Amino acid sequence: MSWNTAHGAAMIAAAQAHEALACEVDDHVDVFGALHRAGVEVVGQKLGSLLGLYIDASQGGLPGCLVNTGLEEVAMRHTAAHELGHHRMGHGTSIDHQEQASGRWGEGWPQHEREAEAFASWFLMPRPAARTALTRCGLQRPESPLDAYRMARWLGTPYATTVRHLVRLKMIDRSTETLWLKHSPGSLKAELAGPLPLGPQAHVHMLTPTAHDTIVHVSSGDCLLLAVPGTCFDQLPAGVSPTPADLDGQMSLLETTAAAPTRAAWVKETLDADATVTAEAGGSELFRVVLRPAPRREGPDHFWA
Repeated sequence: MSWNTAHGAAMIAAAQAHEALACEVDDHVDVFGALHRAGVEVVGQKLGSLLGLYIDASQGGLPGCLVNTGLEEVAMRHTAAHELGHHRMGHGTSIDHQEQASGRWGEGWPQHEREAEAFASWFLMPRPAARTALTRCGLQRPESPLDAYRMARWLGTPYATTVRHLVRLKMIDRSTETLWLKHSPGSLKAELAGPLPLGPQAHVHMLTPTAHDTIVHVSSGDCLLLAVPGTCFDQLPAGVSPTPADLDGQMSLLETTAAAPTRAAWVKETLDADATVTAEAGGSELFRVVLRPAPRREGPDHFWA
């Protein structure tokens, strides 16, 4: 089976899953909620070199999957969507290894793995959600690798997978895909953040005026960059800091750089519920987003909090 054939089947299967599992398709797609509604038991645990595992119901029990909590949230979302693909497309028990990490599309993959991988892209990045991500970025279409990275933040998807899927959505061509895949997420994060410190798994969320009154899905260590002209962050809620965790309470380069602390903020481990962040100019609120932290995904999903 070619990748084109796999994508053709997966596109249909993902659309059917969106409808059957009552998924919103014009925003950040809730894959873990979809697995729950599909009757798939989900357990998070450290799995070493494994990405995840899908167990079918052929032995008489409930279908289930394991997700490697050693991965960061975006990679766990992609793995969960891949396992949902196995479930929805009628595959048997499957073990997914690190060499199948998002973006590593080998020609030696078996049919069921190609289908599940293609399903993950179509499930997490349906066309309406991709268009919403463009709008939140203030874009008509992606013009650079940075645009693709910013779109991936709104979609909650890995950078390489996002770039590849933009071709399927006819937002970029194959030559552009090849060029953009030469950029690493780390280099793009560094380009956006400049001198600001970032952890290895942290993401950068650039908040432009078109992101006003939206929900931003975040994880501990993520950096928020305010790009709304003439504004600065208002008083930050508990769990959000003007300095990264390892610099809290200390003097830092942040106080002398162009990106003042009031235009950059970091998500802390203590953020465990939705929190509203506002920006103001001249005492008037002009911009507002809600931060939604990813839960700790250790153990069975009904214990996640």
